[in-house]
Amino acid sequence: MTDDRSVFAFTKRTIHMRGFSDDERDRLREELVETGRDLLLQYGPEKTTVTDITDPVGIAKGTFYRFFDSKAELYIEIVRREQRAYFDRVQTDLADTDTAREGLEVLFRSYLEWIEENELIQRTIVEGDYDAGFRGVSSEKLEQLQQTGLAEFVPIIDGLRERDEALAELDSVTVLGLLSAVALLAMYREEFELYEEGYYEHVKDVYISALAAGLTSGSVA
Repeated sequence: MTDDRSVFAFTKRTIHMRGFSDDERDRLREELVETGRDLLLQYGPEKTTVTDITDPVGIAKGTFYRFFDSKAELYIEIVRREQRAYFDRVQTDLADTDTAREGLEVLFRSYLEWIEENELIQRTIVEGDYDAGFRGVSSEKLEQLQQTGLAEFVPIIDGLRERDEALAELDSVTVLGLLSAVALLAMYREEFELYEEGYYEHVKDVYISALAAGLTSGSVA
């Protein structure tokens, strides 16, 4: 039997946005982000509706737009959080390295593993599947999202360049381009594995080690 008091409380919460405290607003926003991420990965952006996102959170569809202008804006926030979590992790990992070569290996490997493990990032950054998830968002805003993510790498790369004379001869944009090339390996993982079990991991290890060594050996102009 339904508790009338709980129904009333639910209805009041879904309708009266102005009655939310700051803490409750923050909590609801977090729940929308978490629920949106889960549904995005499970069903994809086209099959996920705003109502699918708001129902588990316990707010009305109309209330969603008090937090985000659109479903696409929610997805942008999700991607930004994924990016921030990665940068926090890689900076921690780099703090334990002593040389530029070791740092580059950590950077290349962590970036590639992040893409391998994160299906959301695979779809949006590597495969460039922006249309379905970010329909309605201006091209300028999407470009800003990409540029913001790339810009986070610049101080990390500059810190490594300061450790090594050979690496310092390359500008950060060039190293950033090589980092993007490393990420492409993830797109062909299945093809590598068709050749031989473990072949992808072997190629990845050799490629990253050789690239980091070459960039810090003075052999790259």
